[in-house]
Amino acid sequence: LSSPVKTLGAGYALLGNGNNDVLVLVGNGTATGSARLSKGFTWAKNAAHLVGICAPSMISQRARIAPFTGAAQAAFANFFTVSGNGCLFSNVSWFHGFTAGIAAAICLTVSGQRNAFINCDIEGMGDTTSATSASSRNVKLTGGENYFGHCNIGLDTIARTGANASVEFANGTPRNIFENCTFVFLSGDGATLGILGTGAACMDRFQLFRNCTFINAIKSTATAMAVFASLTSASPGGLLAYHDCLLVGITAFGDTNGLANSYSYGAVNSTANSKAANPA
Repeated sequence: LSSPVKTLGAGYALLGNGNNDVLVLVGNGTATGSARLSKGFTWAKNAAHLVGICAPSMISQRARIAPFTGAAQAAFANFFTVSGNGCLFSNVSWFHGFTAGIAAAICLTVSGQRNAFINCDIEGMGDTTSATSASSRNVKLTGGENYFGHCNIGLDTIARTGANASVEFANGTPRNIFENCTFVFLSGDGATLGILGTGAACMDRFQLFRNCTFINAIKSTATAMAVFASLTSASPGGLLAYHDCLLVGITAFGDTNGLANSYSYGAVNSTANSKAANPA
């Protein structure tokens, strides 16, 4: 046990590598209790865990990590990187946005393996500059066998334009699982992507989405998204698997390459059991 510390960096310094130590992030119920970062943070230790103490609201929990506010805070593109292996992040919210933003902004990069994110909120592209950059991401995965359970990915308060993506798969990442997750969008032009696979062999084996809901806020000024998943290569090296997933305000599960490498159960493109329909 250790006495309370005031910053995320000070708390992280107390964790051992490979010891299954746990750092507790205590919220105060409002954004003022956020752990503030002035530059990108790398979580490099193995089996080092972060647990948020706050109401487990799934969206915008107040055990929260965010940049310092105000015009004096210079934007930085890579917000939080998990390069360690076997880490648990539970009931934590990340927000990546600035008064004056930056292009190619990535909220959460996971290059480590076998990490778990349980009831976490990952909100990237929180300003107009990052939300209009085609290179921005909420999550970028290059490590494999990571698990996202009951998480919210994205935000629907800033309009996104261009082909930026909520999740990017790269570098042959294998066997990542998203279960009972919500992906939210406010697409300004319909070009917004949920999934982007970049390059040949961008992924390996499979990426599984089980009981996930993808909601584009078409009743709150959003433009219908053309596709959910786009793969830049016809040979991505792996497949996208959907089990009982739902599209709202999104026309199709994928572009040509995306559909050719997708497999679904209870969610077949262009049918009512995958695309939410207005009952009228």
